Amino acid sequence: MSRRPPTAALSRITGAALAIAVITTLAVRLFAADATWGARPAWLAALGVSLALLAGRIALLAVAVRRRELRGSRLLLPGIFFVEGLGVWWGDGGSVWQLVRLATALALELALVGLAIHQLWRAPPSDELSEERLARPLENLLPPRVARLIALELTVMGLALRYALGGWRRPARPGFTYHREAMLRMFLPVLPLMAAADIVLLEVLILPHAAVWLRIVVHVLALYGVLWMIGLWASFRTRPHEVAGGRAILHRGLLGHIELPLDQIASVAPMPTFNDDWKLRAYRKRATRVDVSGPATLELRLSTPIHPIGLFGPGRARDHVLVSVDDPAALTAALTAR
Repeated sequence: MSRRPPTAALSRITGAALAIAVITTLAVRLFAADATWGARPAWLAALGVSLALLAGRIALLAVAVRRRELRGSRLLLPGIFFVEGLGVWWGDGGSVWQLVRLATALALELALVGLAIHQLWRAPPSDELSEERLARPLENLLPPRVARLIALELTVMGLALRYALGGWRRPARPGFTYHREAMLRMFLPVLPLMAAADIVLLEVLILPHAAVWLRIVVHVLALYGVLWMIGLWASFRTRPHEVAGGRAILHRGLLGHIELPLDQIASVAPMPTFNDDWKLRAYRKRATRVDVSGPATLELRLSTPIHPIGLFGPGRARDHVLVSVDDPAALTAALTAR
């Protein structure tokens, strides 16, 4: 007799099925809204499947809450989505109500971005990373990885807006920098020209006869990409490498960092050069990457493998680290000092 899967495995399965059902519902709603599966439009039938899967996921979460594996607050957000979706499925989906929902979502996003800017502006330099501070309260409502991704988005938007509102006047944090030679820095002066060219290209050549909503979505995504580039470079600037107290914290901006004791560093040397791009890619794939394009790259060999912290939390432990730095000689001297 087969053993019943645990609640966590069932939750992941229903979560994946729910994501597929939601994407299918949106696709049918946008591109086949007039199609019918029986007596109701196709997108409403797909929405019914999504709601059934969501109800099953809520039941699994409730079991986990009863077993004290999760906080009870994790039921709040799925419950809101279920009630809202059920209202649409039963016909409570008028245009005015949809506008109210959209305005509420936008207000929530702006409030969260404002919170991120406030946290980034007020936090002292020695405080914990802002995405970790923002993710902690979000974990009361969301799974840890989803909470971390939302916190990363808020952090990068907060950094971009702070930089645009005068943060570039502030001096860079003390430490071993890697933002001065970064290739991303070269794109910042031309971003306004790129944005203008992007608008002309989309409006004149690609989307001249597209629906208004589609053009708005494409332009919002383009603006979001520009803000991500600015926020990512600002994270390079505000998170230099730090070596103090017998430990080193090596950053890759928002993309990740690694913390290690100096006595675990077996060797520090410049990264070897490769004439073959495939060999270079394979070499980098076997290492923990704390590098960015542009600055010099150092290769660290560790006596003990260490887990890096990436976008989704702790990664695979490795004893080989690649780190970028504007002044490799100074960082090498600091890392090899005992």
